[in-house]
Amino acid sequence: MKILIAEDEPSLRENLQWMLELEGFEVLAACDGLEALAMAQSHKPDLVLTDVMMPGLDGFGLVKALRENPGSSTLPIIMLTARADRTDTRTGMNLGADDYLTKPCRREELLEAVHARLERSRIQQLAAQRMQMEVRQAMQIDTLTALPGRDLFEQQLDNALNACPTVSLLCLGLDGFSKINESLGTGVGDLVLREVGKRLQQCTLQSDRTRPYDAVGRLGGDQFAVCLADLPDPAALAAHAGNLLRALSQPYNVSGHTLFLTASIGGSAYPEQADSVHALLLNAESALHHAKPDGPGTYVYFDAAMNRRVARSLLIHNELHRALENGDLQLFYQPQVRISTGEVVGFEALLRWQHATMGWISPAEFIPVAEQSGIIVQIGEWVMHTAARQAAQWLARGHRNFRIAVNISVRQFVGQDLPQLVDTVLKETGLPPHMLELEVTESLALHSVATTLAILHDCKSLGVKLAMDDFGTGYSSLSYLKRYPLDALKIDQAFVRNIPQDQGDMAITRAIVAMAHSFGMSVIAEGVETIAQLEFLRALGCEDVQGYLFSKPVPADQAATAFAGFATYPAVSDPVI
Repeated sequence: MKILIAEDEPSLRENLQWMLELEGFEVLAACDGLEALAMAQSHKPDLVLTDVMMPGLDGFGLVKALRENPGSSTLPIIMLTARADRTDTRTGMNLGADDYLTKPCRREELLEAVHARLERSRIQQLAAQRMQMEVRQAMQIDTLTALPGRDLFEQQLDNALNACPTVSLLCLGLDGFSKINESLGTGVGDLVLREVGKRLQQCTLQSDRTRPYDAVGRLGGDQFAVCLADLPDPAALAAHAGNLLRALSQPYNVSGHTLFLTASIGGSAYPEQADSVHALLLNAESALHHAKPDGPGTYVYFDAAMNRRVARSLLIHNELHRALENGDLQLFYQPQVRISTGEVVGFEALLRWQHATMGWISPAEFIPVAEQSGIIVQIGEWVMHTAARQAAQWLARGHRNFRIAVNISVRQFVGQDLPQLVDTVLKETGLPPHMLELEVTESLALHSVATTLAILHDCKSLGVKLAMDDFGTGYSSLSYLKRYPLDALKIDQAFVRNIPQDQGDMAITRAIVAMAHSFGMSVIAEGVETIAQLEFLRALGCEDVQGYLFSKPVPADQAATAFAGFATYPAVSDPVI
């Protein structure tokens, strides 16, 4: 343990240091308050012992400064004085001192006070850690269905694998659920999802064979999972899957509507087919992927024919950790162009990976694996630091009036303190906040709205920009869109791609632009490849575009050439890497 002494009288300072070092403490000594404050910030002591009367910054000033600094606001502080004055004591305590000793103090008295304050600090830290764990666990509960979310369900699955000789997993996806949201609205869809969760719990957790490690969770969207411990064989798993399919196919009476739904299920088992939580989930989700094309109400059990894809996914998972450690990941940058002038107003930072033996690996392949494994949190932190550092370098070279857009994973909302990360990145790189844009996805709407809103507002308060990425492809809802502090909507390339051939996509694009403008947001269209698409978007009043028509994503040195701007009718670029 490290103790900092602030005492201007040399003999007293040396005596205190000697007594504490005999007790086994590491001791730092300062001759006045200013020196002590600097040492507290650089050495992070576990306790401060400070005299009251000192030249320059006295003990009261030191306590006040330490309490106002977030890094030392909870640091235990004991004050020492030769004057046993109640006014001094009250002043020190009001400023935040934890204890008060009168000089000269006996060794036993000093050590008793020091040990008491350190023990109390340890207990407070443990309580804070428990509270943080409880908050994190609360955030892991899906607020819509009250079921465990993916993170918590994975923890429960891991507990089952550690405690049970056999564990089976079922992954369920609802067939055609998106049509309910599209035709009746997300409110009705939410009620259906709640009812699905209840039926899964009734079939699984209230049956005759329920075991302590059986669990039901919501993995996201319309996908659920069921963990079953100690089933005798695959036939028993198939029987339970059949029960779930029958329960979910019963009519849903919600908001005056009678609805009929079916589900598809994929199953896998430990240790027969998988030796870890990650592998078990991959197997069951792979089996679900194979079940859906076979028609509504289908159950598929994972088999060896699916192993190649799973093996590839596991390989990607393992190599991805090495890629992050070895610095093999790269950032490419795609310019965002102002339609009216042809000038570059931003760049989207896009992750790329060139493996030593497997070559270029598509983000569409490795990013879902990173999301599932949770390593996307570390990768996302690296991406934000790297992109902001690059933007700061361009700014230092005289390029101005541009933003750098960074994609934010849903995992970053629950796996780290995102506002703190953003604040740290801005301070370390010196990038002005308004030049950093965070791109979030619609899937955030599937998580705690209150928590998401709080995080977004905290990020917004730092001065950064917020954009909704791939709008229109997921959980689109005006109810959350009007509440989120967004600056821009990004039209997904799935809608832009078929302009002007597809009247439906053109209508959706018109609606998105009009809606964004009505909320005071600007619009960026992705995937612009042709002059016809550009002209259609220009006519709608869409402000900015990005796509192969102007540039593919390229390394930073090539991207910098885009600052020269583009003609409003550029030639089509080469295919993307």
